[in-house]
Amino acid sequence: MTDTLQLKAFYATLIAICYLVTLGAVLVALGRSVEALGVAAAVTGLIGLSKVPSSKSTTIDNGPGNPVNTTTEDSHPG
Repeated sequence: MTDTLQLKAFYATLIAICYLVTLGAVLVALGRSVEALGVAAAVTGLIGLSKVPSSKSTTIDNGPGNPVNTTTEDSHPG
C-alpha cells in the first residue's frame, strides 16, 4: 500500500469516526442509550483499526556465520 493510499484510508477512517460520534450523540439526545452504546462500540473498533501499523518487510543481513541472537535475558527471575 502506498503512502497516498494509507493517508486516504486514514482520513476515511477519521471521517467515519466523526460521523459515528455525531450519530451517537444524537441517539443519546433522543434517549436511545442502547443504540448509542452500539455506535460507541463501532467507534472503538475503528479507533483500534486506525492504530494498527502497516506491515513492512524486514531484511536480516546476518549470514550463517553470524546468526541473529534470539535469546532473551529475564531481568526479573522468578
